[in-house]
This record gives sequence, C-alpha cells and structure tokens, in this order.
Amino acid sequence: MQLHISRHISGAVGVGVLALALPVVMAGTAEAKQDHDTCARVGVEYSLDGGKHWTTSGRMDGTLVTRIEVRLKDKPKNKCEYAVSLASYNTEGPTWPTSGTQKFLGWDSKKLSKNNPKVTLDVSAYRPTCFGQVDLYGNGKKYDGVANPLPAYPRSTIANLITAWNGGDKCAPPTTTPPTTKPPTTKPPVETTKPPVETTKPPVETTKPPTASTKPPVETSKPATSSSAPAVEETSSTPPVGKPEVTPVDDTAPASLAETGSDNSSAIVLGASAGVLLVGGLGAFAWSRRRNSTGTGTTA
Repeated sequence: MQLHISRHISGAVGVGVLALALPVVMAGTAEAKQDHDTCARVGVEYSLDGGKHWTTSGRMDGTLVTRIEVRLKDKPKNKCEYAVSLASYNTEGPTWPTSGTQKFLGWDSKKLSKNNPKVTLDVSAYRPTCFGQVDLYGNGKKYDGVANPLPAYPRSTIANLITAWNGGDKCAPPTTTPPTTKPPTTKPPVETTKPPVETTKPPVETTKPPTASTKPPVETSKPATSSSAPAVEETSSTPPVGKPEVTPVDDTAPASLAETGSDNSSAIVLGASAGVLLVGGLGAFAWSRRRNSTGTGTTA
C-alpha cells in the first residue's frame, strides 16, 4: 500500500514541476521576442547657428547656410539608424519655379542613432556660385542626376525632405574685355583708269501694254474663328515644404545583449530558471514511470 502511494506522489510531483516550468519558458520566450523591435519614423530638428537655436521649419529663408546640425527629438529603439543628407545645387533662378535645370555640386550624408543622436552636415566646399538650392532630407540617396534624378520644377522633388533653401544672386558678367582689332595701316591703291563712256542710247519704247478693264472679285468671306483655346497646364508655384521626421534605414534592428538592460536581464534569469525547472520536472516524471514499470506490486 505504501509503495502505491509513493508512486502516485512521485508522478504528481513530476507533473507539477512540468506545469510550473512551462509558463516560465513561455514568459522567457515572450521577453526574447521583445528584443527585436520594429523601427519607426522619429522626429528631428536642425540648427543653422551651431546649436544655439533649433527649429523644425520646412523652409530655410534668408541667407544661405551650408553647415547644418541635425539631432533626434525622439529616442529610437534598439539599434535603429536614420540617414540624413545635405545636398547643394546651382540653379537658373532664385526660386523653386525659376530654378530651371539644376546642377549637382556636392553633398554630405551621415546616420543618426541612439548612440549618435546628433550630427553635423557640411557642404561649404560645394557652395552655390550664383542662384542655388540646398536640400536637407531624411535618407541616404544621392540626387545627382546619375544615381537618382535631379530636383526639377515641377516634375521631381527630393524624397523625405526635411527643409530646403532657394535664393542667391545673378552671376556677374565677366570682367575681362575682349581685345580690340586695329584697322590695317596700308591703303589700297587708287584706280587711275576710267571706264569708257557709252554714247549710244537704247530706243525709247512708245507702245504701252493694254490696261486690264476687269478687276478680280474681292473676297468678302472671312475664316471662322475658333472659340476654343488650347488648355494651359497649371502647375503650383509653391515650393516644397519639408517635414521634421526621418525614416529608418532598416525596418527592424535586433538589440544586442549590452543594450537589453534590466528588462532583458530578467528575461535571461527567467529562461535559466525555466530550464532548471523543466529538466527537474522531466527527471522526476521519468523516475516515476520507471518505478511504475519495475515495481513488484507488493502490498503491506
């Protein structure tokens, strides 16, 4: 009788340990899945005066600035990275509608992250010479007319625009004057011979051509005027306005153990505890089954 009771107790202990271990294992798995967060858009702001003032304006007005600081406003998750770029162009006019055919001069591109929340972009070496355009945008693409299309009114603009500037002055005319040519110093020879004078005169024509008495009829009908005029394509002259946000380089970024913090440390502890409980439960359950299979069935 005591042997049967011992068998039942051993089986119950094994099942109980298994029941306790499984929820802990599932909790540890759920914590591990949270290590892979989805990267989302984050807000940014920029400074034109070396960090003294920060703004999120979608347009840069006034004097051209070719050195801009950009920083994150929101804290990104895990290892999410965000590319920001600054590009410079020569244009044909001081506004977006008059920019005409643009010429790519140069660019600067860097990445923002949790460990690198602020960067400085500098295109001073590619400053527009006359009329120009400068674009700050939130991706790492190069809009140079080769890798990606040049900005062109009104067909194409730069994607993920944060802010932009149009302006400048008309190029000054060249200061060098072309060399002046002097007339030759030698004079042509004077012609001394005179052509012979013609003494004979042609006969005077006395007959006159007959005058026409009939006149062509005057056309009184006029061509019908068309009342319909060709349609004029309407385009907006409003310059593109940027948004103070950037998109992630990748949609997901796994977290490293160094960045998991106390939350993921508890997940590791839970996982280890779950492993111990699971092994113990399986051992107790196996021992119970072995005792049952080798028991003699003797009762007291």
